[in-house]
Amino acid sequence: MALDWSEPKDTTDTEPPIVTLYGGAKLGKTTLASEFPFPLYTRTGDGERQSDGAPMKSFGVSETYGDIIDQMDYMLEAPHSLRTFALDALDGLESLINAEACARNDWENIEEPGFGKGFGAAQEIWHEFGAKVLALKKAGFYVVLISHVKIKTVPGVTTDSYPKYMLNLRDDAGSYITDISDVVGFMHHRVSIAKEDLGFRKTAKRGEGGGDIIVAVEGRPGYVAGNRYRMPKATIPFKLGDGFAALNEFFPPQPEQEQPQP
Repeated sequence: MALDWSEPKDTTDTEPPIVTLYGGAKLGKTTLASEFPFPLYTRTGDGERQSDGAPMKSFGVSETYGDIIDQMDYMLEAPHSLRTFALDALDGLESLINAEACARNDWENIEEPGFGKGFGAAQEIWHEFGAKVLALKKAGFYVVLISHVKIKTVPGVTTDSYPKYMLNLRDDAGSYITDISDVVGFMHHRVSIAKEDLGFRKTAKRGEGGGDIIVAVEGRPGYVAGNRYRMPKATIPFKLGDGFAALNEFFPPQPEQEQPQP
């Protein structure tokens, strides 16, 4: 797109957000996605299923990268009343993207070309996907991307290496998704550490908590998170039925739409 040299424009973001949610199993990532307005639930595998009591419209399990793009094009081009594109999960999409890179290049597997060239080709497809995500945002749709979690030891700048939670993707893909997201939320339990005296000058530590789940929206050395909305607190409590409302307080306001007909 050519630059518009008529005059500089206001760059305030008034479009709905791209929200990436990640964390461990059964924490409510899909449930939170279901609370966004009128979502299309796009599945990347049989293992990804909506929670009981959180119904979403879906075309079923995607078998190829093309299936994912077709559903994004449906959101952009077809007549409908849906307002959110929800992808579950990015881990599964990574496998579909690697398969797509192999199909385009007639490779048996992603490592066949050697020297990281296969993953370089896959990264180009990640950018294709990202461009479509940004097109959905620009067209006025919320986007929710769900991922599982991995923990990786990272080198400290002025410290020893330490473990860090992040999206369960290759680092280049994970960094790209983080870059295009308006919110990266790390979902986890609120935990306190209790110490138990074992005697003989020995102690044991154990995690305790009431099962409360929080969404971290500000990064820390131990995990990836962040947002573009100046959210005043580093974490937001996730309460069933109130998750979207708690986040939406900080999102750009969007026009009201009627609920889709069943």
